[in-house]
Amino acid sequence: MNEPLRRYWHPVSWSADLEAHPVGTTLLEERVVLWRDAQGMPHAGMDQCPHRGTALSLGTVNDGGCLVCPYHGWTYDTAGTCTSMPQLAPDARMPERARVPIFHCAERSGLVWVCLEDPVADIPAFPEWDDPAYQHVACAAYTWQCGAGRMVENFTDFGHLGYLHDGLLGTSDDLIVPPHQVVTESGALYYDLTMTVPNTNEEFAVTDVTGERGLQTNTYVLTLPYSIHLACRYHDADTHRTLFFAVQPHSATEATGYCYQSRDFDLGADPRSFSEFQAVLAEQDRPIVESQAPKEIPLDLKDELQLPYDKVAIAYRRAMADLLK
Repeated sequence: MNEPLRRYWHPVSWSADLEAHPVGTTLLEERVVLWRDAQGMPHAGMDQCPHRGTALSLGTVNDGGCLVCPYHGWTYDTAGTCTSMPQLAPDARMPERARVPIFHCAERSGLVWVCLEDPVADIPAFPEWDDPAYQHVACAAYTWQCGAGRMVENFTDFGHLGYLHDGLLGTSDDLIVPPHQVVTESGALYYDLTMTVPNTNEEFAVTDVTGERGLQTNTYVLTLPYSIHLACRYHDADTHRTLFFAVQPHSATEATGYCYQSRDFDLGADPRSFSEFQAVLAEQDRPIVESQAPKEIPLDLKDELQLPYDKVAIAYRRAMADLLK
Protein backbone atom coordinates (compact mmCIF):
# COMPACT_ATOMS: atom_id res chain seq x y z
CA MET A 1 0.00 0.00 0.00
CA ASN A 2 2.96 2.34 0.59
CA GLU A 3 4.32 2.02 -2.95
CA PRO A 4 2.16 4.74 -4.61
CA LEU A 5 2.72 7.08 -1.64
CA ARG A 6 6.50 6.88 -2.15
CA ARG A 7 6.04 8.96 -5.31
CA TYR A 8 4.59 11.94 -3.43
CA TRP A 9 6.30 14.68 -1.41
CA HIS A 10 5.87 14.52 2.37
CA PRO A 11 7.02 16.95 5.09
CA VAL A 12 9.67 15.49 7.38
CA SER A 13 10.93 18.44 9.46
CA TRP A 14 10.63 22.14 10.07
CA SER A 15 13.49 23.84 8.23
CA ALA A 16 14.61 25.50 11.46
CA ASP A 17 15.02 22.10 13.15
CA LEU A 18 17.54 20.85 10.58
CA GLU A 19 20.83 22.47 11.55
CA ALA A 20 24.46 21.28 11.68
CA HIS A 21 23.87 17.68 12.77
CA PRO A 22 22.12 14.85 10.90
CA VAL A 23 18.56 14.07 11.95
CA GLY A 24 16.82 10.70 11.77
CA THR A 25 13.14 10.22 10.99
CA THR A 26 10.78 7.64 9.51
CA LEU A 27 8.74 8.08 6.34
CA LEU A 28 6.40 5.35 5.12
CA GLU A 29 8.29 2.86 7.35
CA GLU A 30 11.59 3.87 5.69
CA ARG A 31 14.40 5.05 7.98
CA VAL A 32 15.53 8.42 6.63
CA VAL A 33 18.52 10.58 7.56
CA LEU A 34 18.40 14.33 6.87
CA TRP A 35 21.39 16.67 6.75
CA ARG A 36 22.62 19.92 5.24
CA ASP A 37 25.66 20.19 3.00
CA ALA A 38 28.37 22.84 3.25
CA GLN A 39 26.15 25.30 1.36
CA GLY A 40 23.20 24.69 3.68
CA MET A 41 21.14 22.67 1.18
CA PRO A 42 19.08 19.82 2.69
CA HIS A 43 19.60 16.20 1.67
CA ALA A 44 17.94 12.90 2.54
CA GLY A 45 19.09 9.30 2.35
CA MET A 46 18.49 5.89 3.85
CA ASP A 47 19.43 6.03 7.52
CA GLN A 48 21.55 2.91 7.36
CA CYS A 49 25.21 2.39 6.64
CA PRO A 50 25.62 -0.51 4.16
CA HIS A 51 28.55 -1.86 6.19
CA ARG A 52 26.87 -2.88 9.48
CA GLY A 53 23.47 -1.23 9.30
CA THR A 54 24.35 1.58 11.69
CA ALA A 55 22.04 4.61 11.79
CA LEU A 56 23.90 7.40 10.01
CA SER A 57 21.77 9.93 11.89
CA LEU A 58 23.90 9.10 14.95
CA GLY A 59 26.97 10.36 13.12
CA THR A 60 28.17 13.79 12.06
CA VAL A 61 28.47 16.05 9.02
CA ASN A 62 32.05 17.01 8.12
CA ASP A 63 33.26 20.38 6.85
CA GLY A 64 32.61 19.26 3.29
CA GLY A 65 28.95 18.54 3.99
CA CYS A 66 29.37 14.75 3.90
CA LEU A 67 27.82 12.23 6.28
CA VAL A 68 30.24 10.43 8.59
CA CYS A 69 29.16 7.07 10.02
CA PRO A 70 29.53 6.95 13.83
CA TYR A 71 30.73 3.32 13.87
CA HIS A 72 33.75 3.22 11.55
CA GLY A 73 34.03 6.75 10.19
CA TRP A 74 33.05 5.92 6.63
CA THR A 75 32.13 9.13 4.78
CA TYR A 76 29.30 9.54 2.25
CA ASP A 77 28.79 12.50 -0.09
CA THR A 78 25.44 14.00 -1.09
CA ALA A 79 25.12 11.49 -3.94
CA GLY A 80 25.43 8.63 -1.42
CA THR A 81 28.89 7.57 -2.62
CA CYS A 82 31.41 6.47 0.00
CA THR A 83 34.41 8.75 -0.39
CA SER A 84 36.51 7.62 2.57
CA MET A 85 37.16 4.44 4.56
CA PRO A 86 39.79 5.14 7.25
CA GLN A 87 40.50 1.41 7.61
CA LEU A 88 41.73 1.10 3.99
CA ALA A 89 44.93 2.33 2.41
CA PRO A 90 44.57 5.67 0.59
CA ASP A 91 44.97 4.03 -2.83
CA ALA A 92 42.51 1.20 -2.12
CA ARG A 93 39.50 0.80 -4.43
CA MET A 94 36.13 1.55 -2.86
CA PRO A 95 33.64 -1.34 -3.03
CA GLU A 96 30.75 -0.58 -5.40
CA ARG A 97 28.24 -1.56 -2.74
CA ALA A 98 29.54 1.17 -0.41
CA ARG A 99 26.65 3.46 -1.27
CA VAL A 100 23.70 4.97 0.59
CA PRO A 101 20.40 5.28 -1.33
CA ILE A 102 19.54 8.97 -1.72
CA PHE A 103 16.00 10.37 -1.80
CA HIS A 104 14.58 13.52 -3.37
CA CYS A 105 14.75 16.37 -0.85
CA ALA A 106 13.61 19.99 -1.07
CA GLU A 107 12.91 22.95 1.17
CA ARG A 108 9.74 24.98 0.78
CA SER A 109 7.44 27.05 3.00
CA GLY A 110 9.70 26.60 6.00
CA LEU A 111 9.52 22.81 5.78
CA VAL A 112 11.85 20.07 4.54
CA TRP A 113 10.09 17.68 2.14
CA VAL A 114 11.14 14.22 0.97
CA CYS A 115 9.96 12.03 -1.88
CA LEU A 116 11.24 8.46 -1.74
CA GLU A 117 10.95 7.86 -5.51
CA ASP A 118 10.63 10.04 -8.63
CA PRO A 119 7.74 12.42 -7.80
CA VAL A 120 4.49 12.34 -9.75
CA ALA A 121 3.20 15.63 -8.28
CA ASP A 122 4.55 18.93 -6.98
CA ILE A 123 5.01 19.92 -3.35
CA PRO A 124 1.61 21.22 -2.12
CA ALA A 125 1.14 24.95 -2.61
CA PHE A 126 1.04 27.51 0.20
CA PRO A 127 0.16 30.68 -1.79
CA GLU A 128 0.45 33.15 1.11
CA TRP A 129 3.97 32.07 2.10
CA ASP A 130 5.68 34.83 0.11
CA ASP A 131 2.92 37.42 0.64
CA PRO A 132 4.22 40.24 2.90
CA ALA A 133 0.66 41.02 3.98
CA TYR A 134 0.65 37.82 6.05
CA GLN A 135 2.40 36.82 9.25
CA HIS A 136 3.05 33.09 9.67
CA VAL A 137 3.22 31.20 12.96
CA ALA A 138 4.77 27.73 12.86
CA CYS A 139 2.83 25.75 15.47
CA ALA A 140 4.34 22.90 17.42
CA ALA A 141 4.34 19.70 15.37
CA TYR A 142 2.36 16.88 16.93
CA THR A 143 2.68 13.13 16.55
CA TRP A 144 -0.37 10.92 16.94
CA GLN A 145 -0.77 7.16 17.03
CA CYS A 146 -2.94 6.93 13.94
CA GLY A 147 -2.64 6.77 10.19
CA ALA A 148 -2.04 9.98 8.26
CA GLY A 149 -5.42 9.64 6.56
CA ARG A 150 -7.23 9.76 9.91
CA MET A 151 -5.35 12.92 10.83
CA VAL A 152 -6.23 14.61 7.53
CA GLU A 153 -9.85 13.49 7.60
CA ASN A 154 -10.30 14.88 11.11
CA PHE A 155 -9.22 18.26 9.75
CA THR A 156 -12.00 18.10 7.15
CA ASP A 157 -14.79 16.90 9.47
CA PHE A 158 -17.32 19.73 9.80
CA GLY A 159 -19.66 17.75 12.04
CA HIS A 160 -17.39 17.87 15.08
CA LEU A 161 -16.38 21.55 15.00
CA GLY A 162 -19.12 22.93 17.25
CA TYR A 163 -19.41 19.79 19.39
CA LEU A 164 -15.83 18.88 20.27
CA HIS A 165 -14.44 22.42 19.81
CA ASP A 166 -17.39 24.27 21.37
CA GLY A 167 -16.55 27.96 21.73
CA LEU A 168 -13.40 27.67 19.59
CA LEU A 169 -14.34 26.56 16.08
CA GLY A 170 -18.11 26.47 16.48
CA THR A 171 -20.85 26.31 19.10
CA SER A 172 -22.83 23.39 20.48
CA ASP A 173 -26.14 25.18 19.86
CA ASP A 174 -25.47 25.35 16.10
CA LEU A 175 -24.37 21.92 14.90
CA ILE A 176 -26.18 21.64 11.56
CA VAL A 177 -23.55 21.46 8.83
CA PRO A 178 -24.22 24.09 6.11
CA PRO A 179 -24.61 22.93 2.49
CA HIS A 180 -21.39 22.53 0.54
CA GLN A 181 -20.04 20.79 -2.53
CA VAL A 182 -16.76 18.99 -3.26
CA VAL A 183 -14.91 18.93 -6.57
CA THR A 184 -12.09 16.43 -7.12
CA GLU A 185 -9.69 17.49 -9.85
CA SER A 186 -6.00 17.03 -10.72
CA GLY A 187 -5.01 15.35 -7.46
CA ALA A 188 -6.86 17.72 -5.14
CA LEU A 189 -10.24 18.25 -3.48
CA TYR A 190 -11.78 21.73 -3.64
CA TYR A 191 -14.63 22.78 -1.37
CA ASP A 192 -15.86 25.72 0.67
CA LEU A 193 -18.33 26.34 3.45
CA THR A 194 -19.77 29.45 5.11
CA MET A 195 -20.54 29.15 8.82
CA THR A 196 -21.01 31.15 12.01
CA VAL A 197 -17.97 31.13 14.29
CA PRO A 198 -17.49 32.32 17.88
CA ASN A 199 -15.34 35.28 18.88
CA THR A 200 -12.46 33.59 20.75
CA ASN A 201 -10.48 36.72 21.49
CA GLU A 202 -11.03 36.78 25.25
CA GLU A 203 -9.16 33.48 25.50
CA PHE A 204 -7.22 33.28 22.22
CA ALA A 205 -6.80 36.46 20.16
CA VAL A 206 -6.95 34.72 16.80
CA THR A 207 -10.29 35.77 15.26
CA ASP A 208 -11.35 39.00 13.56
CA VAL A 209 -14.96 39.01 14.69
CA THR A 210 -16.53 42.17 16.16
CA GLY A 211 -19.47 40.69 18.06
CA GLU A 212 -20.06 37.49 19.98
CA ARG A 213 -20.23 35.58 16.70
CA GLY A 214 -19.37 36.31 13.10
CA LEU A 215 -19.70 34.88 9.63
CA GLN A 216 -16.71 33.06 8.15
CA THR A 217 -16.18 31.46 4.74
CA ASN A 218 -13.69 28.60 4.63
CA THR A 219 -12.14 27.73 1.28
CA TYR A 220 -10.21 24.45 1.19
CA VAL A 221 -7.73 22.80 -1.12
CA LEU A 222 -6.89 19.27 0.01
CA THR A 223 -3.87 18.16 -2.00
CA LEU A 224 -3.48 14.40 -2.09
CA PRO A 225 -2.38 12.58 -0.21
CA TYR A 226 -1.97 14.48 3.08
CA SER A 227 -1.93 18.30 2.82
CA ILE A 228 -4.60 20.96 3.33
CA HIS A 229 -4.66 24.68 2.59
CA LEU A 230 -7.53 26.46 4.36
CA ALA A 231 -8.27 30.13 3.71
CA CYS A 232 -10.74 31.64 6.20
CA ARG A 233 -12.39 34.98 5.35
CA TYR A 234 -14.02 36.96 8.16
CA HIS A 235 -17.02 38.76 6.64
CA ASP A 236 -17.12 41.50 9.33
CA ALA A 237 -13.73 42.95 8.43
CA ASP A 238 -12.94 41.20 5.11
CA THR A 239 -9.73 39.84 6.65
CA HIS A 240 -8.19 36.41 6.39
CA ARG A 241 -6.69 33.67 8.52
CA THR A 242 -4.97 30.85 6.65
CA LEU A 243 -3.98 27.40 7.83
CA PHE A 244 -1.48 25.23 5.98
CA PHE A 245 -1.47 21.68 7.30
CA ALA A 246 0.72 18.83 6.05
CA VAL A 247 1.16 15.35 7.51
CA GLN A 248 4.19 13.07 7.60
CA PRO A 249 3.13 9.40 7.44
CA HIS A 250 5.66 7.54 9.58
CA SER A 251 3.73 4.28 9.25
CA ALA A 252 0.15 3.01 9.05
CA THR A 253 -0.23 3.72 12.77
CA GLU A 254 1.80 6.90 13.39
CA ALA A 255 1.79 10.35 11.80
CA THR A 256 3.09 13.85 12.51
CA GLY A 257 1.21 17.01 11.61
CA TYR A 258 2.86 20.33 10.74
CA CYS A 259 0.64 23.41 10.84
CA TYR A 260 0.98 27.11 10.08
CA GLN A 261 -1.48 29.65 11.46
CA SER A 262 -1.25 32.74 9.23
CA ARG A 263 -3.26 35.98 9.02
CA ASP A 264 -3.35 39.42 7.38
CA PHE A 265 -4.68 41.27 10.46
CA ASP A 266 -3.24 42.18 13.88
CA LEU A 267 0.27 41.55 12.60
CA GLY A 268 1.69 42.84 15.88
CA ALA A 269 -0.28 40.34 17.98
CA ASP A 270 1.53 37.82 20.17
CA PRO A 271 2.19 34.78 17.95
CA ARG A 272 1.80 32.52 20.97
CA SER A 273 -1.98 33.07 20.86
CA PHE A 274 -2.06 31.35 17.48
CA SER A 275 0.28 28.47 18.36
CA GLU A 276 -1.45 27.87 21.71
CA PHE A 277 -4.85 27.95 20.00
CA GLN A 278 -3.71 25.26 17.57
CA ALA A 279 -2.20 23.19 20.41
CA VAL A 280 -5.50 23.23 22.32
CA LEU A 281 -7.46 22.14 19.26
CA ALA A 282 -4.99 19.36 18.52
CA GLU A 283 -5.10 18.03 22.06
CA GLN A 284 -8.91 17.97 21.98
CA ASP A 285 -8.75 15.96 18.75
CA ARG A 286 -5.87 13.64 19.62
CA PRO A 287 -7.55 11.09 21.96
CA ILE A 288 -10.56 10.92 19.65
CA VAL A 289 -8.55 10.23 16.51
CA GLU A 290 -6.15 7.86 18.27
CA SER A 291 -9.16 5.83 19.47
CA GLN A 292 -10.53 5.29 15.96
CA ALA A 293 -10.34 1.75 14.61
CA PRO A 294 -8.80 0.83 12.33
CA LYS A 295 -5.89 3.23 12.68
CA GLU A 296 -6.00 4.15 8.99
CA ILE A 297 -9.15 5.28 7.22
CA PRO A 298 -11.12 2.44 5.58
CA LEU A 299 -11.28 3.11 1.85
CA ASP A 300 -14.33 0.91 1.27
CA LEU A 301 -17.25 3.25 1.98
CA LYS A 302 -19.33 0.36 3.31
CA ASP A 303 -16.94 -0.19 6.22
CA GLU A 304 -18.21 2.83 8.15
CA LEU A 305 -21.56 4.66 8.25
CA GLN A 306 -21.63 7.65 5.88
CA LEU A 307 -24.03 10.59 6.18
CA PRO A 308 -24.72 13.40 3.68
CA TYR A 309 -22.59 15.91 5.63
CA ASP A 310 -19.63 13.49 5.30
CA LYS A 311 -19.28 14.31 1.60
CA VAL A 312 -15.71 15.61 2.01
CA ALA A 313 -14.65 12.41 3.76
CA ILE A 314 -16.42 10.35 1.11
CA ALA A 315 -14.66 12.23 -1.69
CA TYR A 316 -11.31 11.95 0.11
CA ARG A 317 -11.65 8.19 0.61
CA ARG A 318 -12.60 7.69 -3.02
CA ALA A 319 -9.64 9.79 -4.17
CA MET A 320 -7.23 7.92 -1.89
CA ALA A 321 -8.56 4.59 -3.11
CA ASP A 322 -7.80 5.65 -6.67
CA LEU A 323 -4.34 6.93 -5.70
CA LEU A 324 -3.40 3.71 -3.94
CA LYS A 325 -4.53 1.39 -6.73
